[in-house]
This record gives sequence, structure tokens and C-alpha cells, in this order.
Amino acid sequence: ILLYGPPGCGKSLGAKRLAWNTGLPLLKVRFDALISSYFGESAANLRSIFKAAKERPCVLLLDECDFIARSRTNSRDIGEASRIVNSLLQLMEEYDAPGLLVATTNIEDALDSALFRRFDDVFQIHPPGPNEIEKLLQTTLSAVKCSDKIVWTDIVKRLHGESAAMTVKAAQDAAKASVLSGEKVVTDKLLITAISELKRADTHDTRD
Repeated sequence: ILLYGPPGCGKSLGAKRLAWNTGLPLLKVRFDALISSYFGESAANLRSIFKAAKERPCVLLLDECDFIARSRTNSRDIGEASRIVNSLLQLMEEYDAPGLLVATTNIEDALDSALFRRFDDVFQIHPPGPNEIEKLLQTTLSAVKCSDKIVWTDIVKRLHGESAAMTVKAAQDAAKASVLSGEKVVTDKLLITAISELKRADTHDTRD
């Protein structure tokens, strides 16, 4: 299964949920630990991971797989980068382990075209809509007291087009602010402030 979409939309969480629902352990590949500067060692590390997945049923998560699966056509590196893409394609072609293999990416256009044919299903994960945003806010704030005067439709509009991760972070920040203020009640003012600060920080990071 390949899940693609913008950052923070819930791709990794979706993979974790698949593991939870199936009762399978989650084996998450850390590509920063997998890649080696030694000739051929990265591909050997990748083969070891796939071998481990065959020995024990699991959900094998290749998170941000574009880290190693970028298109060989556009890549200027004809050495180790191309070899590890070839190894990944071969391993996926032969993959018959009990369990699930889930890959995620934020930049599906950069993936090697041959990789898409290795998946049984490819799903685009969109940013949350109005109903999802409201549910995310209320679920995140379920353990704290919220003011009866909050106009949720207004808060949802302010988060339109934003990621699920930002929505959850805004609710968490507002909850923390309510505790620090001593009121211990989340208000629309606290939520609006949290959203504004996150957007400001996001804009600043983008400019940098």
C-alpha cells in the first residue's frame, strides 16, 4: 500500500492504525540508519529488513520512502543511489511475506515510476475537511473543559486547508495555555491565538 499526500495529513498515523487494527507489530524503517557510505552496504541493510519482515508477520512501514526511491531518470547519482532503488524494486517484486508493506511519501512525483507498479493499492491522503477538523479538535480537547461560547464553525474556518497535525497541535497548545493561565478552560480566544502563532511560525519557516 502506498499512501501519499502533504506533510501532517496522517499517512504515518494511518500505517500505525493498520497495525493496530490487524494486531500486527509495526516495523518502521529508519532510512537515516539504513544508508551507509560503504559500497553496497545500504542495499544489504535493506535486504536484512525485508528478511526480518518475512520471518515475523508485521506491518513493514517505509516512511518517507522517497528518501531512497527517487526517480533514477532524474537523479544525477548513478552510483549507490541507483543501486539501492534497484534493490528496493527487486525486494518489493519478490515480497511475499505474511503481513502488510506500507510506504508513505510527501512528494510522489519524485518517486521512481517503476515503484508504483509494485503496490496493490495507492491512496492519496487529503488534508482534513471541515467535519474532520472539528472532530480532531474536539477529540484532542476531550480531556479538558471547553467554554460553551466557542463557535466551532469559526475555529474550523481558520484551520481550513491546514494539516491534521497542525489542527491537533493548535488544540494542544490552547489546552496548555488554559492550564498555564490558571483558568483551566479552553476558550475561542486561546484557540485563535494558538492557530495564529502556528501559522506565523509556519510562514517564518517557509521564508527561511
